[in-house]
Amino acid sequence: MPIANQYDKNIFCLEGDWESDLREKSSVQSALQLLEANLVIDTIYKSCCTYEEFCSRLHTLLNDKRAYKKYTIIYLAFHGRKNKIQIGDEDYSLDQIGHEFENQLADRIIHFGSCKTLFIEEDKAKEFLKKTGALALSGYARNIDFISSTVFDILYFEMCQNYVEIDAIERNMFKNYGGLCEELDFKIYY
Repeated sequence: MPIANQYDKNIFCLEGDWESDLREKSSVQSALQLLEANLVIDTIYKSCCTYEEFCSRLHTLLNDKRAYKKYTIIYLAFHGRKNKIQIGDEDYSLDQIGHEFENQLADRIIHFGSCKTLFIEEDKAKEFLKKTGALALSGYARNIDFISSTVFDILYFEMCQNYVEIDAIERNMFKNYGGLCEELDFKIYY
């Protein structure tokens, strides 16, 4: 059974642009600020517009273990499609991301705050976990509304603070927020 090393799971978030209109202000950053103000956790928030920037920022997080070891939730907030996230104008599959971060995500929960990224077969998720060494993979298997999914992400990250066993996180999410889990087609693999 996968078990996190600690209850307090700090969050490292990478977010893409949601709209091409620069006046639009949609962002998960305020959700992270709410979590940081009300839970005993730290967050790091960075936006990124290219795959190179995405990889560079994640490699910095993963390679500087002394500075960033405590950031055990990686929150990836991007537009998504079946088995993919969109960074800039390009789509990148879980296979590509898994290959880029092979054996580098140990003890990390990877959460995709994006539409349909986890509309995949279970064996595809298990392959990602095995290749990267991630503790868990979570996200949504259908198109989601920004506000309701961001609220759900807050509830999920709070639940992650309450348990070290991933199956307890899953069980309690479905027990307490089952309707929302179904509406968003929330998935968690471990």
